[in-house]
Amino acid sequence: MIKLLLSHQWKEASRSSVWQKNLAVNLVLGFFMLIMLLYVVLIGFFMNELVQALKPGSNTVEMVNRALLYYFLTDLGLRFFMQELPVLGIQPYLHLPVGKGKLVHFVLWKSITSLFNFLPLLMFIPFAVRMLPEVYGTGGTWMWVLGMFLITLVNNFLTLYFKRQLVEKPLVTVGFLLVVVALATLDYLNFISVGAASGIFFHALGANMGWVAVPLVAFVAIYLLNYRFLIAHTYPEEMRVRKQSSIGESAEIGFLQRFGELGTLIGLELKLIMRHKRSKSTTMLSIVFLAYGFLFYTNKMYTDGFAMLIFPGIFMTGFMMMSYGQFVPGWQSAHFDALLTKRLSPYTFYLGKFWMFVPACAFAYLVTLLYGFMPTIGGKIMAINTACFLYNIGVNTFVVLFMSTYNKKRIDLSKSASFNWQGVGASQFIMMLPTLIIPILIYLPFGLMENPWWGIAAIGLLGVLGFIFHRQLLGVVVKRFQREKYAIAAGFRQS
Repeated sequence: MIKLLLSHQWKEASRSSVWQKNLAVNLVLGFFMLIMLLYVVLIGFFMNELVQALKPGSNTVEMVNRALLYYFLTDLGLRFFMQELPVLGIQPYLHLPVGKGKLVHFVLWKSITSLFNFLPLLMFIPFAVRMLPEVYGTGGTWMWVLGMFLITLVNNFLTLYFKRQLVEKPLVTVGFLLVVVALATLDYLNFISVGAASGIFFHALGANMGWVAVPLVAFVAIYLLNYRFLIAHTYPEEMRVRKQSSIGESAEIGFLQRFGELGTLIGLELKLIMRHKRSKSTTMLSIVFLAYGFLFYTNKMYTDGFAMLIFPGIFMTGFMMMSYGQFVPGWQSAHFDALLTKRLSPYTFYLGKFWMFVPACAFAYLVTLLYGFMPTIGGKIMAINTACFLYNIGVNTFVVLFMSTYNKKRIDLSKSASFNWQGVGASQFIMMLPTLIIPILIYLPFGLMENPWWGIAAIGLLGVLGFIFHRQLLGVVVKRFQREKYAIAAGFRQS
């Protein structure tokens, strides 16, 4: 049965027109992938030299053990945004004498072939073979490697489970992410030490073979959790009912209907974000970048002055708006021609985008206020981020929307989110320059006159004025769009 399913999967891929069109591209990407894997192996082999260069005289094995838990938490985060869910067209098999459990097991084991599951082995097996026999002996070395692989598989199935739960029960996934963020925060504030716990566990994994039972039990538990979830969601009648209900649900999202046509547009946009991989991953990645402050605010070189703090303020409070807004109106490229035929005002179309961006920036701003608890610089961070938030909703939103009228690259929402450069053009890179540089230029004259707080106030005041006169600024965007809309539509058809 496994052989038959594998042959079906290979035929489905090799007979696809997409595979044939992109064969040359796949070969080139495969070549570069091999080079990248070679670099991973070399990093593992020369891990001792790398650790000694960073921390001379330290115990390499101990340092690696202390860092491994951070590595796996990072791996889990990257998987959540980049790893694709394994799929199998299961419905055609359900009426055949094939056990549904076998189909589900096939889908789950298929996920093990993901590149993410082999990168740790390629990196840590050369390290283990070279460094660990002197510490743990041959048996302990391979138990350590086995434990590493089992934890990698735990990450694999955790990712699959929470990505599937994101559709069924999003609060479960959000709760898990909050636990990880809370863990990182407690570690940063020195209430707990993730590094110390990591060092103890991974040392025990090599020193005592019995400890391999811990990742083994975790692997079996999360595998069975995935199995039960998939078994419960593979009934044909459930698929049919869901498909019919989704057709009839339209765009109604509760309170948004009070705002008429504007609310309908926002509701459609929110459903687009939730239902497609590319838009969903763009939004989720924006949330991750809210932790950027931990890298920036802990460096005294950046926190002594004001100018350098404006950059993370603009970046964090506006990244969600910038990352999603840079592809407007490409998100609607599949039905852009239909939009042009509707009795839909371009002003209302862009007003809907504006009122999506404002709450997104407000959410990001409220999260960044947590940095205000940092000692000595917390008050300065809160003041600068407040001014940057006002500037983002009053100025940068219109910069992003105006630059969107230069976007003529189509986006296929059915394609995967990882390593997808579709829709990326020169306008996306050019847009980032004014959004990040202009506020610093506004501050600069005041900083040179040694009145930094006046510079921060000027940024915030300009944002307030932009928000007050948002109708007039949107009018400028709409005029530009009216001149370019047919060129944009032609670009979407060709790309």
